[in-house]
Amino acid sequence: MAGGGTAPAMKMSDVFILLGVTFLVGGLFIHGLVSPIPINADTEPYSNGASLLNGDTIEFTITAENDSSVDVEILNAKGDVVLGESFFVTSENSISVSFEADEKGFFSYSVEFTEGSGEVVVDVDRKLLIDFIIYPLGIVCVMFGFAKRKDEKMTEIMDAVLESSD
Repeated sequence: MAGGGTAPAMKMSDVFILLGVTFLVGGLFIHGLVSPIPINADTEPYSNGASLLNGDTIEFTITAENDSSVDVEILNAKGDVVLGESFFVTSENSISVSFEADEKGFFSYSVEFTEGSGEVVVDVDRKLLIDFIIYPLGIVCVMFGFAKRKDEKMTEIMDAVLESSD
């Protein structure tokens, strides 16, 4: 410390509680903060990718601000087009396009507005729910941290001044 003092060591129970709460809050941010991506015909198409297992799905929700033409394309790891469709979306309406992987691998996708503008939300749904493993892991860390804290309190040395009643 700057003043020359010392800080007490962090207890292991506090480490596990902090780690577990970080997992839980991080999981909420991972799953809860999905924001739509604005796209218009003048900009680059929105492209990204996802590693999928057999049975996993990707769902695109496309909302148009005005009458728009939209192209959705998904490529597998070999570069083959597994989904390539064009849609016309009327003003202030939305469409949903879904793709289910029939093999495991990395799939890249792109969404392009050839006319008009709008927003796209991409949702990847896992068949095995592996994305949600962070919640039980966080709960286990928090529970272990509280159990460890209770154990530390039980074995804590108490200093006491004993006075005689004479």
